[in-house]
Amino acid sequence: MNEVLDRKYGYLSNFFKTAIEENRLFHSVILYGSNNLIQYALALEIARQLNCLEDKREDCQCRNCRWIRENKHPAVMTISKIDNKTDSSKTVISEEQINIVLDTLINSSDYHRVFVFCDAEMKNLSDSEKQEYREFNNTGFKPPQSDDGEKFWYPKGINTNCFSPVAANAMLKSIEEPPSKVTFIFLTNDKDDLLQTIVSRSQAFYAADTKIIEYNTDFFAGYFSDYPNFNLQSALDFSSALLNYQTENEFEPEYILDCIQYYLVQLAKSNSNNKNLLSIIYRDIEKTQTAKKMIESYVKERTVYEDLAFYFGKR
Repeated sequence: MNEVLDRKYGYLSNFFKTAIEENRLFHSVILYGSNNLIQYALALEIARQLNCLEDKREDCQCRNCRWIRENKHPAVMTISKIDNKTDSSKTVISEEQINIVLDTLINSSDYHRVFVFCDAEMKNLSDSEKQEYREFNNTGFKPPQSDDGEKFWYPKGINTNCFSPVAANAMLKSIEEPPSKVTFIFLTNDKDDLLQTIVSRSQAFYAADTKIIEYNTDFFAGYFSDYPNFNLQSALDFSSALLNYQTENEFEPEYILDCIQYYLVQLAKSNSNNKNLLSIIYRDIEKTQTAKKMIESYVKERTVYEDLAFYFGKR
């Protein structure tokens, strides 16, 4: 796959490459996490791999690969509140947009059609966003809209505010029983931000924020030495250690949970061929994401850590 994406999302790149080669890519995919721009690049790379006319190499210059890099491919569409619009709505993905998508599915196509759903805006970038944009540019892809010298097209995670249940429900039949050679990709910060009926019909993958690489996970290594074979007592000891570690270092609980997720992501990368272990890791990453939502809901840190430790230790 793409060198930048291999470095950022090695285990996901390998998964999607294998799934595409073996013709077993799920028809609806959710990528969730906070770095929506790199998620978008990953979605375009999936579309390129699905449509490449040659050997799928990163520098392939076949017609389809060139079009997708330029964001001009007729069968690869970005659907957002500002992209592929034919109506006057400016704050939501409209039912009219969904109808256009559904109309394109009536006829067969020689291409593998890919629809990338996200929120988006034209905006002035902060310094950190400019760095993310440089990383995106290094992937070789272009955004669906050109910058005007000041404002840049920037994706955000889709949610029920910009993708209403009415519009989402209009797609359910196509997501459940899609035509051949059709893939839907949804970019979101959290799976809970999508309608549950879409989540239940999709495969979800946590695409970790690349900023997490700055986190030090040495503290966790000892506790995870026997992973995934936690016993309940060692897991509960771990929860107490997490709370002490947070208090002593004056860390935010979100930082602690980010560190756990990053550690698990690295563990997944180094065990990419162990399908049984990967299924456990992905489940634990999702559970840690749930722990973050508990923190956001003002649940006490001790309760969150104990709940997470009990989950790890009950196997």
